[in-house]
Amino acid sequence: MLKIYGLGHCSTTKKAANYLKAEGIAMGDVIDIRETPPAKEVIQLAVDANGGLVKKIINTSGNLYREMELKDKLAEMSNDEVVSLLHENGMLIKRPLITNGQKATVSAKESILIDAWLS
Repeated sequence: MLKIYGLGHCSTTKKAANYLKAEGIAMGDVIDIRETPPAKEVIQLAVDANGGLVKKIINTSGNLYREMELKDKLAEMSNDEVVSLLHENGMLIKRPLITNGQKATVSAKESILIDAWLS
């Protein structure tokens, strides 16, 4: 069963969940990414799935990203530091983050969902 981290009211999270459910993929309820961010290991799985590029899983359009002035700080941070920051601040992660514990994706793009969860 897949776990989906996001926000219940987020249209992108709903889009991904609805698509996967329509394709017969079992998943639990949406886990509120603000209250229960993914474990560091899950975040690292998402980073690995994006070629090791942490920036690919960061929500750069969010308010928290701007408030924390991360645009310039990220380049100076290690991968472990960024993963810890994302674990502590789930709103910095692109939504939805979907995982089965073995792999993880961030996105509602059908091509990504198909490649990861339907192939």
